[in-house]
Amino acid sequence: MMKVMSLVLLCLAFQSSAKEEVCNSLNSLNWLIGNWYSENSKLTFNESWSRISEKTFEGYGQTYSIVKNKVVSAETLRLVEMSGEVFYLAKVASNALPTAFKLTSCTADSAVFENSRHDFPNKIKYQLNKSKTITAFVSGEGGKGFSIEFIGKNGNASNE
Repeated sequence: MMKVMSLVLLCLAFQSSAKEEVCNSLNSLNWLIGNWYSENSKLTFNESWSRISEKTFEGYGQTYSIVKNKVVSAETLRLVEMSGEVFYLAKVASNALPTAFKLTSCTADSAVFENSRHDFPNKIKYQLNKSKTITAFVSGEGGKGFSIEFIGKNGNASNE
């Protein structure tokens, strides 16, 4: 019985240290790389990510209004690994400087970035779904928020 308990404790310790290592590296977020697309009756959403170095991903997000026939918002994005941590940087036209969100938790198929000092959003979560889609959850205080389910565009975002 003691051997079984020791083995279970050893496995649990390894799992938690592996999770910590995953959260400190961009390597666990490779599933995000690619071109992603979503649409509803009024809007289309595009987001793309590419690895530009071992410690940096660059991204771009755009919302296009079908009704207005124009881009209504755009942002440049960056994931940066530095000093053993990962940060999500978003630059939108309405802000002079990028807003940083720290990677606070992750698994093999999800990543949560948070910045409690930012007005909205405070939290951005990406979830890789079994169907090889990605859901982005954007939330703030008081339950405000939205989600977007992206599919891989041009077949290159499935990472298979």
